[in-house]
Amino acid sequence: MKFDTLAGPNPIDRLAVVGQPLDRFEAKLKTTGTATYAYEHRGVAPNICYGYILGAGIPKGRITAIDTRQAEAAPGVLAVVTYRNAGPLGIGKFYVQRMLASPDVDHYHQPVAVVVAETFEQARAAASLVRIDYARSAGRFDLCAQLASAPIAPQMAFGGPTETDGGTSNRPIQMRSSR
Repeated sequence: MKFDTLAGPNPIDRLAVVGQPLDRFEAKLKTTGTATYAYEHRGVAPNICYGYILGAGIPKGRITAIDTRQAEAAPGVLAVVTYRNAGPLGIGKFYVQRMLASPDVDHYHQPVAVVVAETFEQARAAASLVRIDYARSAGRFDLCAQLASAPIAPQMAFGGPTETDGGTSNRPIQMRSSR
């Protein structure tokens, strides 16, 4: 394909769509608090439950103790999931972070527990009852140094090569395919 002439004005250049006011059919419902959101359709499936993720309170370290007894006893709570009862916590084929701190904490607000309850409000309230003690460790903040030791997701069938350049190394940047 050869690009030797200008394409000419397009809808964005003419401000035919972008930048124009558009009426949104749901605007009145949302602004008056009467819109029905997906989670409010309780009749769609029986026994719907809600989860609330509790994030790590430290940027790097290890969970030394976790007490979920008060949360488990809270009204409406069905389960409290942590690394102790979640089963194997490996990494995914595409996303290389662990889904729960296990018990190592890799980053601030990494999920350390998920509280499951009959309502969102019950799950959120019970999450505040989970008690976690941490042992902090020093963080590492040099991106290029981390790239040498960090796990990198393997190339997937739907994408191009994994981009691994940190911006200051002499390695060539691997560009994604446009096909």
